[in-house]
Amino acid sequence: MSRRRPVRAWVGTTATVDPEELVGPRGLTEAVLHEPSSEAALETVVSAVSPGGEAALDGEAAPDAAALGAAFWWELLTPERQARIRSVIDARLSSVTVVLDRLVDPHNTAAILRTSEGLGLCAVHVIAHEDGDDGSAHRRVTQDAAKWLDVESHASGARCAAALAGRGFEVWAAHLDSKARLFTELPADRPVALLFGNEHEGPRQETLAACAGTVRIPMAGFTQSFNVSVAAAIALSQQTRARRAFLGAAGDLSPRERVLLKARFTLLAARLSRRVKSRR
Repeated sequence: MSRRRPVRAWVGTTATVDPEELVGPRGLTEAVLHEPSSEAALETVVSAVSPGGEAALDGEAAPDAAALGAAFWWELLTPERQARIRSVIDARLSSVTVVLDRLVDPHNTAAILRTSEGLGLCAVHVIAHEDGDDGSAHRRVTQDAAKWLDVESHASGARCAAALAGRGFEVWAAHLDSKARLFTELPADRPVALLFGNEHEGPRQETLAACAGTVRIPMAGFTQSFNVSVAAAIALSQQTRARRAFLGAAGDLSPRERVLLKARFTLLAARLSRRVKSRR
């Protein structure tokens, strides 16, 4: 008898989710997330959407991508699943992101990726923990998260900070120094990236120089700092809450970004449903 866990399309009762609760998608198993055909289908959809395309996959002036598969599968989803996907997309934030600079422990990386997706982030930026490292320690984690997040690799923390600054982000590094701001005082009126450095060394000096400044989380106990995954969860939770309050909305995706994300989630849901039926 196979010891593999049975595939479950959804956990619990599917229902419309209030975007204010900021609850992400759930229930897709590792086997489904690794299905290559879903990724290939998504690439077909993405390549068919024009740079300025404005559409949803349910008839709102849909682009040619609708004819390539995603719209077909969307119509086969139950209204409850459609509502779930819409509510998740409504709460996605592209203006808050996180940088993982040379983290050693893959469990910390996994925890931060899971937290980022759960809080509604769209992207995570990763720098390998040592020169020449190809990121194999995090490969399994990033393959899974890539279905929900855009995981970008960078050569160094400094280059990543510079690249994000070029996209309009203020990059703030978690670091204990005399000039560090409290994490509750970061700006909410602009895109912000939070950078977390190596568990033992912290960010390098050239990385700190490329950032807008440093940020700290006050400690009330004897320990000097939180585990990096805990620190990231605390700071990201605060920053996403503040950003949403400033925007007056749960999410900030453009029409085209909504199209692409909806296609991704639709194809994943369709792939999972077909696997469930095949086991009956």
